[in-house]
Amino acid sequence: MKLKSILLLSASVLIFGNSYGQSKVSTGGKKYTLLEESTGTWCQWCTDGAQVIEADIVPHGADTNYPRAIIASFHNGGSDLMTLPGDPFGTGTGFISGWPGGTVDRAPYSGNVSLGRNSWESAVIARNGLTPNFDVSMECVYNDSTRILSIKVTAKALVALTGNYRMSAYITQDSIPSNNSGYRQQNASGLNAGTTPSSANSGVSWYIGKGTTIADSTVYSHMAVVRKILATDSLWGDAAFTNTTVGQTVTKTYTYTLPTTVNGSVFHSKATKVIGLVMKYGSSTSDRAIENSMEARVRWMKKSVVNVNEVSKSMLDIRLFPNPANNFIVVTGILENPSDTKITIYDILGQVVLQKDYKAGGSLFGEKISLANISNGNYFMTITNEGETITKQFVVAK
Repeated sequence: MKLKSILLLSASVLIFGNSYGQSKVSTGGKKYTLLEESTGTWCQWCTDGAQVIEADIVPHGADTNYPRAIIASFHNGGSDLMTLPGDPFGTGTGFISGWPGGTVDRAPYSGNVSLGRNSWESAVIARNGLTPNFDVSMECVYNDSTRILSIKVTAKALVALTGNYRMSAYITQDSIPSNNSGYRQQNASGLNAGTTPSSANSGVSWYIGKGTTIADSTVYSHMAVVRKILATDSLWGDAAFTNTTVGQTVTKTYTYTLPTTVNGSVFHSKATKVIGLVMKYGSSTSDRAIENSMEARVRWMKKSVVNVNEVSKSMLDIRLFPNPANNFIVVTGILENPSDTKITIYDILGQVVLQKDYKAGGSLFGEKISLANISNGNYFMTITNEGETITKQFVVAK
């Protein structure tokens, strides 16, 4: 997409980067709509599809059109290095009838699930106006040292429903340069000054005179590119609900290690987003609509969490062993003023997995904690005494 996207993305990255991004987002009783676009670097009119999304649909600060619209662009074609292995979205889904093409929430609009770009905006309007059957919330934590992204997607049924429903998550990437081979975008508007895109709402093409092949990322960069489908059951997601009851909640947990590069393109965490969704799973593609979805930028884990300030007036020499731990972990230290102490263990998403109150009997502090109900992974333990807290990191490896 054009330079405007790049500048706006840069501004948002600065905002989220300074605040460590979004740790938790939720649909909050509102309907969000997912436009899944089919595109490809070989597709000459896909610049038009990108313009329809950019000009008519995606949210951009003050000129937001549909703030509850989410975009996922699936690339297709052997020469396009952004195509997912097996081209899962373009093969056998029934959602694609051409490029650029797509589907809005995988739901029928004017009788069709597969939609041309002229229908995208009106379909988004129609879906955004619905009352949701599910809320979707999502927590994302990114460790900059390990490049591990941890994701929890939670769906909550707001009404009783019959049928089967599944959940999934996507990893998407913004601002992928068009400079190199496999990323250069073909452009039907390149030489013909009279060429206009097929969407009347978008007006004259932004890419007139930019060449039949665009190899300049200041003119065109690829946005919302789906890099990974995280569901393990199938393209259609992971089994979650059968015949829901009001308030029923299901959580799916995913982890993904961000590569440093993919086919020569830098995979920058600041340009990475996560999409979580819940969908109907009927017997045919016309009955597999996405019920609700949510998007979040990758959250950077605060590096200070790993080694929180160890200088404390109330606690000295706090230690954990063994580390890595197996069936138990021991925490020891010295309490300046013997008093009750609280021990809390959090997983890497910040969820409390264990909490204990230690009744102090003297200055020497020691507690053996069973890990029988705690699974393998990275954890943080906070020890709080006299209003002060020390945090230690440990690993469970059984």
